[in-house]
Amino acid sequence: MPDSPESAEARDAHALEIEQGVAVLYRASKARVKRLVEHLDPDMQTAGYLVLRYVMANEPIRAGDIATALSMDKSAVSRQLTTLRDSGLIEARPDPEDGRASLVVASDKANERLDEFRTELKSDYERILASWDAADIEAFARLLKKFNESR
Repeated sequence: MPDSPESAEARDAHALEIEQGVAVLYRASKARVKRLVEHLDPDMQTAGYLVLRYVMANEPIRAGDIATALSMDKSAVSRQLTTLRDSGLIEARPDPEDGRASLVVASDKANERLDEFRTELKSDYERILASWDAADIEAFARLLKKFNESR
C-alpha cells in the first residue's frame, strides 16, 4: 500500500534530517581522522594514513597488493610507504616466498599510537553516550549498522 501524503511528507522530512545528521557525522569523522593522522605523524598525508590502515589490517603485505586494493598508482603507494618508513610507522621484511620482494608490516610505534588514539576515541564515545540508556545505545548501534549495510 503506498504511503499516505502525510507519511510521505514525514519520510521526506526524516530523510532530510538523516542527510543533515550524516553530514555532521562526516565532518566529525573527517576531523577525527585528521587528529589521528597528526597524532601518528604531523607531516603525514591522508593518503599515507589510508595506506597505513590498509597495511595494519592486512599485514604482512606487498606494496603492489596495497596499490591494487586501494586503486592507487604503484608510485604513489611507494612514496607513501617511504614516508611511513621514514616516520618509523612501518617496517619492511623479506618475503619468504620471493627473496627479491619485501612485505610491509606496521611498526610497534604505529600500533602504540593507534592504541592511544583508540583509547581517546573510546573515552569520547563513553562521554557522548553517558546519558543514554542501554536500549537507546543498542538501537543506535543496530540501526547504524543496518543503515551502513543498506548502501
